[in-house]
Amino acid sequence: MDWSEVVRKAAILAEKTGYVTFDQLNELVPSTEAEPEDIEAILTALSERGIWIEEE
Repeated sequence: MDWSEVVRKAAILAEKTGYVTFDQLNELVPSTEAEPEDIEAILTALSERGIWIEEE
């Protein structure tokens, strides 16, 4: 699946703070469609854009 839209939306959320929360990512990623390798790809894409994932 192409997760570029999820990465784009996460980047928008992170514009002000430089990070997204796990809760925000959970809202963006349909859990029924995400495989572990998909999550890894999303996290890698966010990291490459300088976006961190925070607990809260």
